[in-house]
Amino acid sequence: MWLQRFTDYILRHRWKAVLLTFVVTFVPVIGIVGILIAALITLVKGAVEGAIYTVAATLPFIISFGISGTNGSATPLVVWAAVGVAVLSNILTWVFAVMLRRQTSWSVILQIAALLGVLVVSVVHLAYPGVTDWWGSQLQSYYNQAAAMTSSVLSNTAVAAPNEAQLESISVTRQYATGLMVAAVLFNAILQLVVARWWQVLIFSPGMLRRELHRIRLSHLAGILFLVSMAFSYLGNSVVLDIMPILYLLFGAAGLSLIHYLFGLMESSTTWFWLSLMYITLVIALPTSLLLVAFLALLDIWMDIRRRIRKV
Repeated sequence: MWLQRFTDYILRHRWKAVLLTFVVTFVPVIGIVGILIAALITLVKGAVEGAIYTVAATLPFIISFGISGTNGSATPLVVWAAVGVAVLSNILTWVFAVMLRRQTSWSVILQIAALLGVLVVSVVHLAYPGVTDWWGSQLQSYYNQAAAMTSSVLSNTAVAAPNEAQLESISVTRQYATGLMVAAVLFNAILQLVVARWWQVLIFSPGMLRRELHRIRLSHLAGILFLVSMAFSYLGNSVVLDIMPILYLLFGAAGLSLIHYLFGLMESSTTWFWLSLMYITLVIALPTSLLLVAFLALLDIWMDIRRRIRKV
């Protein structure tokens, strides 16, 4: 199997693998392989070895940003966001991989990630009380730049002023922008770790990842925090509104874990079809579907649905 041979190669040839990690990260689309190698090395060989590979998988983003010719206020917000998400995601992927190697459960890792995200958003709002208005101006500026670029491509087309729907979209998005950015970093880091773990168990312990991911169940403290946050967000608290994307990410992951566990109880060759149909439905019904999945995870905290279903 080619993946087995490739894994053996990167585990046996340290510096060649580090160089490969560094070079492949520069390549569009397949660049994610670099951090996957780094996470795999962390899971197999430990924190120090994994840190070397993580640096090799992260430097290309910084180098590319440095030589791209963008600087200061002239740099588009989307560029800063993309580079920031990539760099921070790689660092967190390494941190979470170290935790996973030390037998920390996925439930604990997800809750620590969410707690970290909540703290970051809270500190940002404490340090910069006007961050919501700042996001509004940045989003408006980005829209104006995008509209100007469109008009330059389509010659003789005037730059259209933002209509009421676009202004409303900016007004709503700015309330969640910091939380969405933090949630994007956490989601990217967790997803990279899941893929790296899949790679590891495929080679060394087939089937283990499925059992791990099916056991994700959150603590009572997380459930109470979610309920309190829902109440404060309903009252329009700006900090809590910004935190909600992170909490929905946490509870959405736990809810999907439970759903996969329930589908796993089906002894049918069509299980994959119903699971695929479920995901299609969830995507079509966003964001309502995310809310329902999150409440399923909340219900599981107090009912322990897996234990009850197992008894049937």
